[in-house]
Amino acid sequence: DVQPFIPLAKKLNEIGHTCRLATHSNFRDFVKGEGLAFYPLGGDPKELLAYMVRNPGLLPRDPREIPKKRQILDEIIQSAWPASTASDLDTGEEFVAEAIIANPVSWA
Repeated sequence: DVQPFIPLAKKLNEIGHTCRLATHSNFRDFVKGEGLAFYPLGGDPKELLAYMVRNPGLLPRDPREIPKKRQILDEIIQSAWPASTASDLDTGEEFVAEAIIANPVSWA
């Protein structure tokens, strides 16, 4: 859920910080429509959500699902560094993170 981060990012921009929301591509238009910088995270949020619905606790109901969850999380984690350091994909403008604010659910 990116909505709670929109006002935070806008306020930080307003007081002189450069903010970028790194989230899944299906939120790109929403984030950009709010006038904020965007960077795509890897992984498929629909697959992750489906996994979390099937496995609401810490341990999966079916251990054969563990490799799939690891793959999804690996894609997200591997995309986190470029989301914090890479130039803007649309403009090529350099980006330097002053702070990184993450949603803990993304590591569930």
